[in-house]
Amino acid sequence: MSLATSSLGAASRNSLRALSPATVDTLVIAAFAAVVSLLRTGFVFGVWNNLFHLPIVAGLGNEPQFHDDAFIQSLRYFASGVWILLNDTQRDVGQTEVLFFVLNYLSRLLSFVGFLCCASLLGVVTRRDKIVFSLILCAIAFLDGYARAGMGGLFVNYFTHSEIANGTVLLAIYFAARRWFMSAAVACGVTFFVNAFVAVWLAPLLVIVAVTSMLRGETTLRTVCWRTLAGLVISLPMAYPVLHAVLGNPEFGKPPGFDYPAYLREYYAGHSLITAVDLDSILAMVAVIAAGAAAFAWFGARARALQAVYLGAILVYAVGIVIPFVSGANLVLNLQLLRSGTQIYLLAGLAVAALATNWLSRGRAIAFLPGCLMVLCLGINGIAIALVVPLVVGVVVATGVTDDAPASHRRFGYAALALAGLVLWPFAAWQNLAAGRIFNDAVGEWQDVGNWARGATRTDAIFLPLPHRAETATVQPGDLALARVTIFEFVAHRRIWVDYKRGAAAMWTPSYYWIWHERMTETEALESHAARLAYAAGHGIDYVVDRCETLSSQRDVVFRTRRLCVSAAERAPAG
Repeated sequence: MSLATSSLGAASRNSLRALSPATVDTLVIAAFAAVVSLLRTGFVFGVWNNLFHLPIVAGLGNEPQFHDDAFIQSLRYFASGVWILLNDTQRDVGQTEVLFFVLNYLSRLLSFVGFLCCASLLGVVTRRDKIVFSLILCAIAFLDGYARAGMGGLFVNYFTHSEIANGTVLLAIYFAARRWFMSAAVACGVTFFVNAFVAVWLAPLLVIVAVTSMLRGETTLRTVCWRTLAGLVISLPMAYPVLHAVLGNPEFGKPPGFDYPAYLREYYAGHSLITAVDLDSILAMVAVIAAGAAAFAWFGARARALQAVYLGAILVYAVGIVIPFVSGANLVLNLQLLRSGTQIYLLAGLAVAALATNWLSRGRAIAFLPGCLMVLCLGINGIAIALVVPLVVGVVVATGVTDDAPASHRRFGYAALALAGLVLWPFAAWQNLAAGRIFNDAVGEWQDVGNWARGATRTDAIFLPLPHRAETATVQPGDLALARVTIFEFVAHRRIWVDYKRGAAAMWTPSYYWIWHERMTETEALESHAARLAYAAGHGIDYVVDRCETLSSQRDVVFRTRRLCVSAAERAPAG
């Protein structure tokens, strides 16, 4: 026993010694930065897209009461390797909320590792620079939440598989830029395992890097092809379960049988149709693109590979803008190319953070104040990021005249950094914390309803949940959170009649569209609790969930929380 322990300890020490100090620095700093980033965004469980994830983790599709539930059964073809691995693990793992939190942290950690690797291509190589760079990333407002004009996830406050791909994308780009094409192909394969769509967006960027390297005489076509092929062969075992889930779907490749662009507009078109994106979001995207372009331009020749990648990301996004005007095919629109804007945001964040680090840490007197002002701009939401462009131009012009700056510049610069670090960052964290508390309160109430339902109702009971609430200025955040919580089925193991968010299942199982469309049309037309009860009675629905404040009487309420009331519906007699 002691010999085995000693051998394991020696192996661990040898493995650590095999890592270079720079690699250890990167891993440690990334681990710390991921904690800081999570402190800013917070974490919630059981909301938004967890609607698709939690039933898989709970294995609901294997339970008898869900055998004829078209939505739950469609999740068998929800083709992400992450959920294939986690399928039906709730009974073994138990603490799914803890698991999701850990996975969310690891996902964020992977993103920071990817950022730091790519930043090394821009001169961020010392320990001090890596720390400064990582802290700036943690303070960039446009990396919080979702990319505008496409709504791809960046640093979001709950665990989903797609955000894991942010880190693998950055690593693939880094490997390709270093001309490690086998490693780049493997990273693309891992990305395919996580989210096949993201791998499709990534592949053209890697091709552009390879072509750029060949044109510059840094590699040959033969080398690129053989190393890429080797990486793809290594990736085949990872790709297989995803391909099996996709190709095993009996509806894959078949015409949907309805107007697909119209369906997207009915459900959510923001991932695919630029006509569904508001002007403010488009302007924000333009501002981010401009800031990233200016930052990459500053680095000149040493950033050629990343400049080519950035241009490629913009071109992929541009194709996503044009495609819906050319084709309405579901296989094409399901690529959700507008979501590829996440790659633009990630690369722009990389560029501006590296540029700010450069200006702050190289003793460039004339650039120090602009660097501080850039950090300040990065902490402000909206098109303030576009101010990076005149800052870059100003530094270029100023350094052409002199590199000296008045001593007051340092004082103003430190004041700007203090404002960013002591005001903007805490304010953003407080806002996210407040939003998270609202969602956690809503999750708690739905968990109470779910626990009651699991213990007090028949296993085949069906529930009609809250009506869909659109995000408008008149909707209270608490009401919106109640309507966005998706944990009920996971806790209760009871069926839901319909939910707005479930409409996404029509993307991979088009036959579900008609069920969803009919039920949503019918339920959204119900204007009162009495009407919802009558509808439930006529459709074999056992219970109706409403906000208690909307009920004129609680005579039929069988369970309630602070805001949610569950009413029993009297089923209409058969025949």
